[in-house]
Amino acid sequence: MRVLVACEESQRVCIEFRRLGHESYSCDIEPCSGRHPEWHIQGDVLSLLNGNCSFKTVDGIEHRIDGKWDMIIAFPPCTYLTVTGNRWFNVERYGDKAVQRYKDRERAIKFFMQFVNADCEKIAVENPVGVMSTEYRKPDCIIQPYEFGHTERKTTCLWLKGLPNLQPTEIAEPKIIKCASGAIESNWHMETLHLESKERSKLRSKTFPGIAKAMAEQWGKTEEPPEPKYQKAPRHSWDYYGISKERYKQLTEYIQSGRYSSLASQAAHRANEDLARYILLSIEKNLSYEGLQRLWELREIERMPCGRSDFYGWRRYFYSIFDKEIRRIGK
Repeated sequence: MRVLVACEESQRVCIEFRRLGHESYSCDIEPCSGRHPEWHIQGDVLSLLNGNCSFKTVDGIEHRIDGKWDMIIAFPPCTYLTVTGNRWFNVERYGDKAVQRYKDRERAIKFFMQFVNADCEKIAVENPVGVMSTEYRKPDCIIQPYEFGHTERKTTCLWLKGLPNLQPTEIAEPKIIKCASGAIESNWHMETLHLESKERSKLRSKTFPGIAKAMAEQWGKTEEPPEPKYQKAPRHSWDYYGISKERYKQLTEYIQSGRYSSLASQAAHRANEDLARYILLSIEKNLSYEGLQRLWELREIERMPCGRSDFYGWRRYFYSIFDKEIRRIGK
């Protein structure tokens, strides 16, 4: 599946979906801390929500999503939405600051709703207990980190579309601290109190690994793909095509030099549309069929829609087409 994880700099959810073989990307205005810049889009997420978009990941590679995303999981900022900040909306006490906070809340509500209304069949929007329960609707499910193997307590709401409620995976005993005021707080909450406001907010917003793993495993389940169907390849020899060993080496050098990339691409697509990129990759990178298979096992390329013998049959056929094109221009 093609999965967009919005407002996620930690990449914890993105990485878990990648582990299951999905094409997932994290997106945030902040740099990623998950150490996978090749999966992170640093910028505004709103232009990506409805799919049919092009974007660059932090490593500079451009990507294209044709059609809708298969799933969007969003973690919009909760600063102005959570009930824990309600005291700051007292206009009599805080004056213009409270008025500005109301304006910020309106913007935050609008931002939240853009994820809810995205053109996607499967959507999950996460936030703590807050105003969205009245401004939008009650959440579909409420979870705690201690339901997913952690000893922390952090009430988390999920608004879902086309997705089942997230089910607990491992119940743990939460560690709580009773404050002098009588309030009960989680150990995790108290340990972050000494941090500066921005850093504290950043750490507290990170998804717990157990929850991220459950999201991927429960929402990212896919059936085993059917065996690929493909057209049998021509099994002609090099001699049949009139290509000697010397000519084969020469044609390979032409392709690897990049000088005739357009001709090579056209010839590959004429030979076999479905195998064109695999044929060119095998020649450009000196990869055997087994080498391409290893790339598939590492999830770096998609599965090739043919077996070994057919692959080499189509590749020889490609060489014959490319040879004719090269001879046509006098090479």
